[in-house]
Amino acid sequence: MNLRSAADPSVLVVGAGIGGLTTALELQRVGIRCRIVEAVERFGPVGVGINVLPHASRLLGELGLEEALSTRAVLTRESVFFNRFGQLIHREPAGRGAGYADPQYSIHRADLHGVLLNAVTDRLGKDAFQLGSRVVAVKDDGRQATAHVKCEDGSNVDIEADVIVAADGINSAVREAVHC
Repeated sequence: MNLRSAADPSVLVVGAGIGGLTTALELQRVGIRCRIVEAVERFGPVGVGINVLPHASRLLGELGLEEALSTRAVLTRESVFFNRFGQLIHREPAGRGAGYADPQYSIHRADLHGVLLNAVTDRLGKDAFQLGSRVVAVKDDGRQATAHVKCEDGSNVDIEADVIVAADGINSAVREAVHC
């Protein structure tokens, strides 16, 4: 599988988590084609609740995701902290309640991931990402980068791209291949 074309730069995003999917949407927004490979064979509801602060929600809004986020998340108006006895420690406004132009959201990580995954599927198509594909090595000869991928069916494939983005988490195979 060769993604490289001199006239049309390509990017391979390794990892389809929040960072990888957001990167793919940003690349698509500016007209750069990309493909995503992800080691897991299917997505599931993993994680906990997170807060998407105004500076991050601004970027997600620029990707056209504000409406989808607003239907899945809680619009956070203030943060309130209590001690273990239930006594108020601190209270402060948040998001638009604090004067920011953009909202703050409280959302389960799986719901945020679902919003991003739906947007990637709608905009880039189902063929834009490949599940069950673990990058095991990366090579860069200065002209092109090649990711050696082990697929869930046991086959191996080399994917060439102009750029490989490592969004494959704390135990990144890409980082390991490049820096170790």
